[in-house]
Amino acid sequence: MFDRRDFLKTCGVGGGAVALAGTTKLAFAAAQANSYDTLVVVYLRGGMDGLSLFSPGGSNANRGAYETARPTLKVPLSGTGAGLAVSSDQWRLHPRATQLRDLYTANKLAVVLGAGMPAPVTRSHFDAQANMEVGLAGQGGGVGWLTRVLETANLPGTVQIPAVSAGSITATSLLGSTETITMGSGSDFRIDSGSWAWNVEPDFRTTAPPGARGVFGMLPDLWSEAGAFEEAGRQTIDALNVIKPIDFGAYAPANGAVYDSGSGFAQQLKMLATLIKRDVGMRVATVDLGGWDTHDGQGSPVNSYDFFGNKVEELSRALGAFYTDLNGTGAANYAATTSIVVMSEFGRRVRENDDGGTDHGYGNIMMALGGSVNGGQTFGTFAGLATNQLFEGADVMVTTDYRRVMSEAVIRRLRNPNVYYAFPGYSGYTPLGIFQGTDLPPAGSDRIFANGFQ
Repeated sequence: MFDRRDFLKTCGVGGGAVALAGTTKLAFAAAQANSYDTLVVVYLRGGMDGLSLFSPGGSNANRGAYETARPTLKVPLSGTGAGLAVSSDQWRLHPRATQLRDLYTANKLAVVLGAGMPAPVTRSHFDAQANMEVGLAGQGGGVGWLTRVLETANLPGTVQIPAVSAGSITATSLLGSTETITMGSGSDFRIDSGSWAWNVEPDFRTTAPPGARGVFGMLPDLWSEAGAFEEAGRQTIDALNVIKPIDFGAYAPANGAVYDSGSGFAQQLKMLATLIKRDVGMRVATVDLGGWDTHDGQGSPVNSYDFFGNKVEELSRALGAFYTDLNGTGAANYAATTSIVVMSEFGRRVRENDDGGTDHGYGNIMMALGGSVNGGQTFGTFAGLATNQLFEGADVMVTTDYRRVMSEAVIRRLRNPNVYYAFPGYSGYTPLGIFQGTDLPPAGSDRIFANGFQ
């Protein structure tokens, strides 16, 4: 099976000219929110320390155990580096997460406690990420769970860019998708300079003159009706036609939103905001923020050196800008049709180590952000920090299956009931109430059997 990336690579070998006729100059939508929802999955790679981003507050019964386990890394209740109180001081956000605090208090951000993959238990970054993103509960496979969501989405044939993986490598959750575009910046997905002067006439899709150079000389029947390569080629050209007229550099964020120029993560969210407002049909998007593997030198908000706090601030500022940019009223309320879920492969050990850091753990938090999120509250249960409440006496217990959160987003926001196909082996859909929307009867078991997952 060829996808768009395969097609571009093959064309690159030929070094020829690809002609795109009928390029449409799409203007930005005139303050008209999309009629469909977009789900943005933010993955914090490296195992983000949820107990530092969202720590027990002054009225939380777990505060004493938290301070005992983290004498130097704890987020204090007062003085320098004091945490930002939320939920009647049951919890504290990291002091450098001010934008997240503002979104939480504005009821646009929710936190899911004790979230993770119940089984198989692994403290390997690679295995944990693969298990979550493939969605087969450790059974392997080369197709991501978001790919299966797209496969069952019943999208109109006019949708040319249903999925974007922001970055240089396609997210595992979108592996196997022939519809996904992978690009690190808005200027990446272009081939309109030098030997890639593709916006020329005539339209070689319908006629290739004798002796045509490059890909058309090598593959004279490229545009025949047979073959996956032909299909991938047409999909690629459709996507290129959509991306080409977009001037990403000229994009002006709304409402005074500022995306940090030095943060690749922030700039990728800006790119996604551009695509959302251009109404290109994007239903799902993925974006990563790495650097959370804090085995040593994690830092503390009390000290001048605060590596973890630097990452938190980058995350907070970028998500704050993204929501502000999309927020509006009436027809301009793109935030109402955009849902963001933030996750990591696992949390960190409750007890700090001797190197000023934390080691791989188990349970963590997830966050949900958007205009259709029932924010300003926590969801799920927190098992506690006493030794007998911890997983293997060391880690936060997983009490909320991450698939429960994602399934609710897929059903209520993407209006796709096939969550049992997206997550083979998952059953008993029970929404937590994180997202607003209608609960369709969960489905997809028949598709699992037909595709050999059982």
